Amino acid sequence: MFSERRRGLAFSLLGAFFSAVYLFPYKRAAQFAPADVLAFALLVVAAVLSLGAAWLERRPARGPAPAPARLLWAPALLLAVLTITGNYCGAQAVARLDPAINSVLLRTEVVFVGVLGALLLREPVTRRLALGAATALAGLCVMRWPLSFEAGSSGVPWALGAAASFGSMQVITRRVIHRISPAGVNTLRLWIAVCLLACVPHLLERALGAGAHFWAFVAGAGCFGPFAGRLCIMYSLRGLRAAESALMLLLAPVFAFTIGFIGWGTVPGGRELAGGALMLIGIALPQLGALAWL
Repeated sequence: MFSERRRGLAFSLLGAFFSAVYLFPYKRAAQFAPADVLAFALLVVAAVLSLGAAWLERRPARGPAPAPARLLWAPALLLAVLTITGNYCGAQAVARLDPAINSVLLRTEVVFVGVLGALLLREPVTRRLALGAATALAGLCVMRWPLSFEAGSSGVPWALGAAASFGSMQVITRRVIHRISPAGVNTLRLWIAVCLLACVPHLLERALGAGAHFWAFVAGAGCFGPFAGRLCIMYSLRGLRAAESALMLLLAPVFAFTIGFIGWGTVPGGRELAGGALMLIGIALPQLGALAWL
């Protein structure tokens, strides 16, 4: 029987893997539509898929009775707002920043999670966790080197805003995770975000007119990213602290390089391998003290 912590680690690994797979159809979909249409379409796909997950979780055979409605709507509203701000800031950052520096800044989410977790959840930031996060981020910088801020400094606040939004989602979820239905909250979060974004003038019309190729790639990206990836992250927070879960998600770039090598024969260079090794060391550091009882 898995312990709660081991289940949390397993869900974090799945979340990182799905986040890596999501990147491939996402990049293809981005060739057919602007960032705001892409973000909206991703949420639409994820919202539709989430209905099935919520139904499965609500079945009596799946466990305890469903959570009261008030325990679903309050966190779902907060998470929906953060979903919109995170995706909006992320779209603005993509338009202004070099992809390498943008990916590094977005991964500073682990720093925001650590600080907010300490302030709001009273989760201690241990020396091993802090060292692991710093090492993993250093590895990501090595992997993405060179980093250029030229002509893109205006995008830095947007990237940090996206990281702060997604980090806040981790902390809020961790605060209520033992009292909510993760699939139910995720479904409400997505549909609230979709309904709010549908009110943006012409956004729905532009998304519907984006074409079949766009929606085919969006379907794959939405399945792995905002649906399966986010749901795994939510379940991981039942067994892991918020900062631990965020740190595990830094495995996504390592998984992405591995998938690229296996699927397309893309061979990573020495810098990518060195950066990936540093990231793995950083992610492993906080777990060393727990190996005895895992």
